[in-house]
Amino acid sequence: MARPVFVLRMQAEPGVEVIRSLRGWLKQGLCEFGLRCVSIEEVTKEDEMVDMRKYTSGLITPDEVRDGPIEARIISVYISEKHDVPVLELETGDQFFVWPQNGKKLARAYGYNSDDWIGHQIKLELGTYTDKDGNPKDTVNLTAVSSRDGNAGNGTPQRADPDKLPAPVKRGIEDDPDDTMPY
Repeated sequence: MARPVFVLRMQAEPGVEVIRSLRGWLKQGLCEFGLRCVSIEEVTKEDEMVDMRKYTSGLITPDEVRDGPIEARIISVYISEKHDVPVLELETGDQFFVWPQNGKKLARAYGYNSDDWIGHQIKLELGTYTDKDGNPKDTVNLTAVSSRDGNAGNGTPQRADPDKLPAPVKRGIEDDPDDTMPY
């Protein structure tokens, strides 16, 4: 079995002799804990990338799919505390509320365990429904695209390995999608 390798980023406090302190820290890690440094490099400001999905994404509403469907992979599933429904986080950083009708479609396609939904490709497109007063309303319909078993023999996309998907966008509790946006 391969030994795990960790990537660690650290920054010296002001006034610290960086190289001397780093060497001592690494030596102590090896001697006391058996942790050997296998690579090290200094990161410059140009090397730092900022994940902009948090600032360029949002809740998928009918307006988002009015010009055409969106296909994307599910990278995370969590429960909205405010609405008590699953929320899909897509590889684009966008989020989608899974109300019961779309939840049934996901459960039929991929099962009832939300971990089994991760890595699958879905299509979101404009749909309509009739409200209780008989008025037509826009909604977003979900279609499962990738197959449950991940077999792409029929030409459909394969399920992506969940370990190779981008990490979910880091959001605070204040970023929980709210109901001020229309559905």
